[in-house]
Amino acid sequence: MRKIHFRRLRSSSCIIIVLFIFILIFTTRYQHKQENTVDNQEKKSIGSTEIISIPAPTIPTKYLVVPYYEFVMRTSITCRINKIDNPGNNPANLYPKYSKYLRGPFPYVIPSTNITFNDVEQFYIKTLVNKPKNKQMIETHFAKNITFENIPYVFKDGLWFPVGVTSAQRTAVLVTLQGRYYNAKTFLLNIHAFLRRQQLTYTVILIEQVAPVTPRFNKGRLYNTAINYLEKQSLNITCLILHDVDLIPENDGNYYTCERSHPKHTTIRVRKLNDTRGYTRYYEFLVGGVLLLTFDMYKKFNGFSNLYWGWGGEDDDLALRFIEQKMCVVRPTYESAIYIALQHPTGKRNSARFGLLTWSTLRLYTDGYEQIELLTRIVHINQTSIVTHLQLDVDAIRDHKHSASSNAIKTDGIRTKRIKPV
Repeated sequence: MRKIHFRRLRSSSCIIIVLFIFILIFTTRYQHKQENTVDNQEKKSIGSTEIISIPAPTIPTKYLVVPYYEFVMRTSITCRINKIDNPGNNPANLYPKYSKYLRGPFPYVIPSTNITFNDVEQFYIKTLVNKPKNKQMIETHFAKNITFENIPYVFKDGLWFPVGVTSAQRTAVLVTLQGRYYNAKTFLLNIHAFLRRQQLTYTVILIEQVAPVTPRFNKGRLYNTAINYLEKQSLNITCLILHDVDLIPENDGNYYTCERSHPKHTTIRVRKLNDTRGYTRYYEFLVGGVLLLTFDMYKKFNGFSNLYWGWGGEDDDLALRFIEQKMCVVRPTYESAIYIALQHPTGKRNSARFGLLTWSTLRLYTDGYEQIELLTRIVHINQTSIVTHLQLDVDAIRDHKHSASSNAIKTDGIRTKRIKPV
């Protein structure tokens, strides 16, 4: 009996050992196969869209793969202590919080489709300035019942200044664009009135992709180029506002000022124009729409990635850079951070975005603002009182007729149009 029991025990031990070895071999081979599969899928995804040629050595052989949708829906990038700066007792820091023109709800205007950029400029340098004090409404050929106030402002050296007021910051509103001219004109008509209610010192810059002629929009390269251009100007800008062209703020309590320590994201609730379903509140990981930050903050995470062509991915890539640099965003109150979204066609979706997002933070210092100068070229600048319009070739490196030096961002030799202060 003892011998039989010993044999059974020895047989059971052997079976357990064999099973353990089998599981270990299977797990190792499966993990190796998964790593190779993910690598091949990413390379195939990037290559199939003809977005950019990435040398094989730059793609990591091992990295963490997560269900990205679940990650962004469950992750908040909001600062735990979500505190907005207090202006304190310094009079120079009291605007916009203490502007006497703050009214709360902003009476945005949706103009007719025949409005022109010149119409918007003439409205602000002539029509609004000459508005009688006892007249509440303004009627024009492009819009009826405009209730914007005539707030005293002067245009000088590329900036609009409130008369008799020292603004806390010098603000540049940067708006990326590919087509959508009606949205751009509607945005300009409204944003000037909105910023003046807060008595900001400001300028507005449109950044348009005109080449290559393709539906593959590259928002990251547009922002990187414009900020590079802006930093070389003598405007002494202290606050950057990265703003979607189709969003119009609805409450002037949504202060368009940068915070000292953190980026500020204000696109909390958005409703579509003529949509009865009300406001949509976006996921906490989102930093797109309207983002306010300083030059130093932008440089800390090396700006936007330059690799995202088409719709989707670049804003989440930016949020991942925030996390990598231990940055969070502050947000204004739920009641004031509301926007109306203009109608627009949906852009071409970026099919390679998830492959790029997987190893986003590993490209932090090699793909972004510091690498932009050889990738793009400003081909035209048109400056009026209402806007500085930059037109860009966002893939200048494809043209081998240009040397590296001529592809760098510069203003020499570019056709410009400047107007006299009004």
